[in-house]
Amino acid sequence: MRSKLELYKRFIFIGIIVIALGVTFSTTLKESVGSLGTVLIAVGGLFFIIGMSKKRKEDERKNK
Repeated sequence: MRSKLELYKRFIFIGIIVIALGVTFSTTLKESVGSLGTVLIAVGGLFFIIGMSKKRKEDERKNK
């Protein structure tokens, strides 16, 4: 049966995927879309930070 991922896991997973795309764009496609790669790395980092923040808040809520 298919189970849904928790919200913080979705954010972390999306962040990792976007960071990987950004690294690929900035290294292999440097001439055409190198700056887009830098932006994707930044956006992926933001998603990762949001996911980690949501995880911390959920852990604090469970421990109370």
